[in-house]
Amino acid sequence: MDLIDVLIVEDDARIAQMHSQILRQTNRFNPIGIAETLQMARTMVKVHKPNLIILDNYLPDGTGIDLFREIIADKISHKIDVVLITASDEIDTVKAAMKLGCFDYLLKPVSYERLQETLNRYLTLNNAMKAYENLEQRQIDELFNIQLRDKHQQLLPKGIEGITLEKIKRVFSQNIGIKFTVDRLVQETGISKTTARRYLEYCSANGLLTAENEYGKVGRPERVYVKLG
Repeated sequence: MDLIDVLIVEDDARIAQMHSQILRQTNRFNPIGIAETLQMARTMVKVHKPNLIILDNYLPDGTGIDLFREIIADKISHKIDVVLITASDEIDTVKAAMKLGCFDYLLKPVSYERLQETLNRYLTLNNAMKAYENLEQRQIDELFNIQLRDKHQQLLPKGIEGITLEKIKRVFSQNIGIKFTVDRLVQETGISKTTARRYLEYCSANGLLTAENEYGKVGRPERVYVKLG
């Protein structure tokens, strides 16, 4: 399985280490280093040729958006994706990042959950791109939907996050008519029991799944969930 090399460009050592720890939580992301200045970042990009850069915009010797422009203008041998970190009042920077093709942009202070969402989505897109050879319209639509966050995500209730919900919906779509318990969903997805139970009940309440209690010969009834088609 190919690793995704990630360069962290951040002059705050504490924040940089936090980003690195989040990246290491999956065996697909490989943090190759931390650049504290624009000049260090330029050198590390040329030497390591990362697949992805988590790029803070304000650096001691320049801005991240300038580095982004340099990377695109340099036309290096492979495409480097960028997640830009900006302050909330940098609307012009956000607009520029969008025009340059930035994968995502995060506002300071960056939350663990928001960065994790971006990384999950990037990984999903990366896997999907490799899976398709000759693209059909439906597959192209799926790729764009992965990169562009669900427009309705903000309508989800507290505790229900779009990426995790889509993962669970995909599991059930691939297992039509098969009954799932909380434990089985945990095995399939790697999420915690508490999280699995919360999402299963949400899906049941919103008509995405059918839930019922199964009674065995002994003991308490077991709640099972199924997608009927």
